Amino acid sequence: MSFMRFIPSIFMRPLAIAAIGLGLSACDDVVVGSGTSAVDPNAPVVVALMVPLGSGNSITEQLAQNLVNAAKMAAADVRGASIDLRVYETAGDATVAAASAERAIEEGAQIIVGPLFSTSATAVAAVARPAGINVLSFSNNPAIAGGNIFILGTTFESVSDRLISHTVGAGFGNIAIVHQNGIEGEAGRDAVAAAVARNGGNLVNTLSYSLSLDEMSAQTKDIAAGLRSSGANSVFFTDSPLQGLGFMTAALASERFRTNRDAQFLGLTRWDTSDEVLKTPSLQGGWFTTPDPTLMLQYQTRYQLAYGTEAHSLSGLAYDGVAAVGAMINAAKAAGDTNAFSIQRLTDPAGFAGVTGIFRLRSNGTNQRALAIMQVDNGIATMISSAPRSFGGSGT
Repeated sequence: MSFMRFIPSIFMRPLAIAAIGLGLSACDDVVVGSGTSAVDPNAPVVVALMVPLGSGNSITEQLAQNLVNAAKMAAADVRGASIDLRVYETAGDATVAAASAERAIEEGAQIIVGPLFSTSATAVAAVARPAGINVLSFSNNPAIAGGNIFILGTTFESVSDRLISHTVGAGFGNIAIVHQNGIEGEAGRDAVAAAVARNGGNLVNTLSYSLSLDEMSAQTKDIAAGLRSSGANSVFFTDSPLQGLGFMTAALASERFRTNRDAQFLGLTRWDTSDEVLKTPSLQGGWFTTPDPTLMLQYQTRYQLAYGTEAHSLSGLAYDGVAAVGAMINAAKAAGDTNAFSIQRLTDPAGFAGVTGIFRLRSNGTNQRALAIMQVDNGIATMISSAPRSFGGSGT
């Protein structure tokens, strides 16, 4: 049974921020969770939703409530399975999260969806592991994945693979990486480099810069020279528009190295964070990825109608997590067994369908997501390659 049959047809029409990612191979040999907790798929299944309510931070509280709303929407959409969704507050704190997990398990939780932050997810998983309970965290940090933790957030690996595959296919296979110094930039660099190797590209140079504006200015001339001498026809930037990306690309333009003229620019992060970013002259023509735009628009419209407010960009992860739980319950019911959340079901190569598009979980706890490729075009993001609607390969 394909898990993708579960989602209502409104989300399957034809296509017209979290913890940082740290590099980890998709097929690393790790110990996976066992999902040993028996689940009767014909009875209500208790799902513990763990969100950072009670943090005292207004932005985090708003996100947490969005996650709750999206999860409730998914639970209501499930057909053929009964989900008893119960919300537990983590306050964005690992100690609180662990205590909440203990209470959730005492109250009958059979799977945990959430929490958001990596430290909380690790603490929750440690509590859940002896009970044979798996955790579907909203984090995108591969460093915490494995054991009984499966992450739902979009990883650097998924973004890199999607962009590099498309870029090589478009004839821009001589790829240079330009990254900011620090853990995040170096994690991005490693993910991109691995994707270049997997997808038949040619890594011609790797260049870095400090996030100090003065130092960036001094380094730009050498970076531009390094790009030219390497023969790069595409440049993958790991930095975010919220940090140094705009400054670096503008500085390169002042050194007469521009996207669409000298090389195709690629972004590891989303560049549609604001109208101002999309209007940045030095980013025009650049490529980045997003979740399936059509499905996301349908979800956001539905969320707006249901709750009277805009959906947070991360809230779809809660819908996806609960939707996957419903799909696995239905699969267990069809098979007549009581191991609904086994590793075999969690890592089924067909994957799951959600409001962010299709995704599948891997045996090492990471994930693969189908992403669309967008181009910055005169202040708007235009889709140039739609998000795939099915996966190929084993997905290990």
